[in-house]
Amino acid sequence: MSHHQYILSLCQSLAESGKTPSVALIKSHARQPLPLPDILSVLQKWKKNPKVRLPEEEQPVAKPPSHEQRITSLEARIEKLETLLSQLLEQQNNRR
Repeated sequence: MSHHQYILSLCQSLAESGKTPSVALIKSHARQPLPLPDILSVLQKWKKNPKVRLPEEEQPVAKPPSHEQRITSLEARIEKLETLLSQLLEQQNNRR
């Protein structure tokens, strides 16, 4: 369940229990830390339409890359940065 769906479910359960959802109530009832921008975004949508339902996430959770894949990716990024740095230094030296 995404943060948005979780926050929406909190809003709905608070409303069903007779409470008006607010940032403070959502934070106090949440079982996990939630980003404030997410709380504000969902709360605003919920206030406009309390019956709103966020679509369920249909995409399967991607498998995190292996350590080897991460290392390969990071090495490629470092190589690109080194190339860019040497080009910048060359440009700087040519201007002198």
